[in-house]
Amino acid sequence: MDKFAAAVITRFREYRSEKLKPLAEVCLHLGLNANYVTALSLLAGLLAVYFVFQSYLLFLLFALLHLFFDSLDGVVASIPGKTTGGAYFDVGTDTFISFLLLLKVGWFLQDYYVYIIAGLFFLAAVIHFLSCLEAPLLFTRTVGIAILSIATFPAFPWIQELLTIGYLAAGIASVFSLARQLQWKMMKRTG
Repeated sequence: MDKFAAAVITRFREYRSEKLKPLAEVCLHLGLNANYVTALSLLAGLLAVYFVFQSYLLFLLFALLHLFFDSLDGVVASIPGKTTGGAYFDVGTDTFISFLLLLKVGWFLQDYYVYIIAGLFFLAAVIHFLSCLEAPLLFTRTVGIAILSIATFPAFPWIQELLTIGYLAAGIASVFSLARQLQWKMMKRTG
């Protein structure tokens, strides 16, 4: 499973790099390094979180901008060479937006289970950060945004049901990440 997922991610990154490289070169020519693009991703993500249950079109616009800038920052970073600080900023931005989206879903549903899942996700993210980004972490932001895009569509009739499925999936991903992190730590001790 891990090899298949890694192969899919690698192919997507190669495709993304090929398509976005000209735009990344323009960004660098204009003086916009990867950290500036990541800051734009963070700003768009924060606006997406703000608008998620208020304005479908604004949520969708800012969510897509967030994902676009997140894709672009990796390509911009790869041209001069990635930095450790940039990697932390990028992963931190993605993690922060995922965490805020979970909190917003919990607030909308008035369901405290979402907060437990957000806590598990936060714990897995902290372990990932403390391990210098080495411990496995299953990221759920893109899937979460996709679920929210469907669930908050004005004509969608089962918003609570789909949001519940979405946060339960995030919970499964968080528990899986914590289990893989424990396995990673045990292998590191014995290896």
